[in-house]
Parts: sequence; C-alpha cells; structure tokens
Amino acid sequence: MGSTAATSEQLDTRPLIGSFGVEITGIDVRTADRETLNDLATAVAHHGAFVLRGQRLNPDEQVDFTSLFGEPAANPQLEFTVPDEPKVFVISNKVVDGKPIGDPEAGTAWHTDLNYERRPAAYTCLHALEVPPEGSDTLIADTCAAWNALPQERQRQIDGLKVHHSYANLAARSNRTLTEEERREYPDVFHPLVRRHPADGRKALWGLSTTTPNGIVDMPNPAGKELIRELMEFATQDQFVYRHKWQVGDILVWDNRCTLHRGTPFDKGKYIRLVHRTWIRGEEPV
Repeated sequence: MGSTAATSEQLDTRPLIGSFGVEITGIDVRTADRETLNDLATAVAHHGAFVLRGQRLNPDEQVDFTSLFGEPAANPQLEFTVPDEPKVFVISNKVVDGKPIGDPEAGTAWHTDLNYERRPAAYTCLHALEVPPEGSDTLIADTCAAWNALPQERQRQIDGLKVHHSYANLAARSNRTLTEEERREYPDVFHPLVRRHPADGRKALWGLSTTTPNGIVDMPNPAGKELIRELMEFATQDQFVYRHKWQVGDILVWDNRCTLHRGTPFDKGKYIRLVHRTWIRGEEPV
C-alpha cells in the first residue's frame, strides 16, 4: 500500500443498518497511510462490516489489502481463482474464449465462509469489477443482534450446542463427489451454535448454514436440522439484515464471526457480474 494520502482523522462514516456496519468515505486504500488502514481493521471487528466505494484494486493489491486483517486463506476450487493468484476467487458468469472464468453460483444460500474448516474465515472481502443494474445484492445478517433478540429461556436452551458441518454437503450442492484428497483435506468439523467474538466476547448465533450442517451433536434428526432451520429463519429476518446494492469499485468486508450472508439472483443471460473474493483465516470458534 502507499502512504500519506489519507489519515484516520479524516475518516467519515455512516451506519449501514442500526448499529451494524459502516460505510467509510474519503479514503483510497491504495494510498491510505498505515494508521488509516489499521482503523479499517478496528472498524470491521467492532461494527461487523464496512463498505468502501470507488476503489480500484488489481488482484495483488486486493491480497495486500486483505492481509491487513490477518492471514489470507486459500480457495478449495482453484479452477475459479485468478491465474497466478490462488488467493483471489472469481465470482462471475462471464465466459472468455468459451470457458467460464468464475463460479456464477457462489454464496447464494445463507452461510458463513469456510465453516467446514477447523479455522473458519474471520473476514471476507469482495471487490466489484462488473455489476448488473438489478439483482446480485449481497445480504448480511447481524447474528449478534439476532442472539440478543432471543428470549433468555431460548438462549439457555441452545447455548453450548454444537453443529456438525461437512464439506461433502457443500460439494453435493454442485453435484460433486469429494475426492479422497478432499476428504483428507476437509474432514467433518463440529462448531458451536453460539460463539463468542474474540474481540470483546459478544455472543452471536453462529453455527448456522443452509449448505454444510448434518445436524446438531447429540440431537437426533430431523429435530437437529429443524432447530437449525428455525434459528436460521429467525436470524435472517429483515430487521437483522443489511442489503448491499453493488456499484463498480465497491469493497465490502464483513466479519464472519458475527454474521451470515448470501447473494441474491440476477438475470445471468442478460447481465454480467464479476467480483473478486478474498478470505482471512480465523481462529477455532469458542
């Protein structure tokens, strides 16, 4: 990154929805000073998400920017990563020379990123290069607010439960069967349904997903899956959800430890979407 074009004192913010998330204006991340960039890391840990408009990052610059928040994580599907930059995943329906350059269906169901790994993603960064004029919004649910809205008796019932996640379930959504190498690389994991944020200990309804869970540990199905579905519906009510309407040049960063997210449909026969995604490796959830 560059230097001295913007300082933390110049940051201007506005809330995205209620007390969740902020839009930050007045900086260019390519030229912002280190203090300003560090403030961005503080902002996402505190607010759960931030938006920057009008940015222009190449893949290497995006990895550099993402590294401000921690260790960039790799992508399982290397066929949809940027050539020579496997940490940048391409979400797109664009076809070049008869070949899709990205995954057009990535992230269309509610989930948290890398929840099938022992150390799920802490942060996700999306950078928009081409956006449809309608559709393709990104929805982010504030799962701390959802937890706080639950009755205390319900909180006591579910706090301490664990969710069984399997990467095989995610692969099956794309009609894929895991290779033996993938089975070794991504064994099933068991994560808390309610987790504490490492920054300040706040609790979030977290182990939810429509893609990876097999159910609740020590709870027979269908009761376990029904509980996940019920809590998912509760946490993704409109009152808890920020809807991001994309513009070219947007950077959207969110904290997976206190959110759920998904993308919305658009007319893929009429419009092109091209977004670059990077991840930051997180810690084991507690």
